[in-house]
Amino acid sequence: MTRSPVELNVWKIQLSKVEDQLDRYKTYLNQDELARANRFLFDRDRNRFVICRGAMKVLLAEQLDTSPTLIEFEYGEKGKPYLARNTIEFNLSHAKDWAYFGINDSIPLGIDLEFMRPPAHNGWIDIAKRFFAPAEFKSLSALPVDAQAEAFFCCWTQKEAYIKLHGDGLSLPLDQFTVNVDPTSPAKLLTTTWNPADLGQSRLYHLEAPHFYRASVALRSVSPINITYHQFINH
Repeated sequence: MTRSPVELNVWKIQLSKVEDQLDRYKTYLNQDELARANRFLFDRDRNRFVICRGAMKVLLAEQLDTSPTLIEFEYGEKGKPYLARNTIEFNLSHAKDWAYFGINDSIPLGIDLEFMRPPAHNGWIDIAKRFFAPAEFKSLSALPVDAQAEAFFCCWTQKEAYIKLHGDGLSLPLDQFTVNVDPTSPAKLLTTTWNPADLGQSRLYHLEAPHFYRASVALRSVSPINITYHQFINH
């Protein structure tokens, strides 16, 4: 049986392009959110939090035809935000100057964006050996050295997106499931001893990303996903 695609909208937010809206976005945050922002030590991190939170509220308000000031988040056990009394599903990830925000009507999702920063002196292999599943480490270490960084982040973003789909944070060990490590092949959940049923009800996708970034999304869906990209400009 052919299933109709699920629609997923992904907003690309270049933080430096909207930082002139910082003061306005602050007015959308409640006292708890402002207090959280003020706990950041550096202005850069504080401002990025405000922009990301404000942009989320702007986009959700547009979807719900309401004001950003009326968007109030509830939080799952591990801190994943959601809207009470509404079926809209969403998730945001940011790295350096970019944030990605995924939203759809009712399908749970997790999204992850990473900047492919240079490795430490031992490269990505040592990190993969420590945190990834043995099969993933084997695949990664078999690649040429100059291909390992992108493969590492290809794997990492899929795993983070899958964890965020479930709202578990890093309480779900990264070696309890495996994904496709090859960045030139489609994203895919290969095994999951943690929740075997997910193999038939979850999908992973690579996302378009700026140079030096990798991004992935995980969705709880048996249907194929139609991804539409949008560039977030001052709202």
